[in-house]
Amino acid sequence: MATKCLVLDTWAGRRYYAVEVVGETPKKARVRILTPGGVMLPGRRYVNCDETVLVPKHALSDMPADHKVERGYYDGNVEGYGGAVDAR
Repeated sequence: MATKCLVLDTWAGRRYYAVEVVGETPKKARVRILTPGGVMLPGRRYVNCDETVLVPKHALSDMPADHKVERGYYDGNVEGYGGAVDAR
């Protein structure tokens, strides 16, 4: 349908991830992740590229012209991210 970006506020600032909207419900949107490395959603839920997931509509916006859209900083490596290998 339409290419938009998923906006997430992280400890490193506001991040924009490219997604494609494939459907909508009254309060959420079903999107397909276009970012090559995937996206770490709130709640430590990791979504790979080309997977479909429901996100709140308020988390979507048009592609920003003056901000860089992320190109996969998580590179698919989830092991140790808040898991048993956490270095606290």
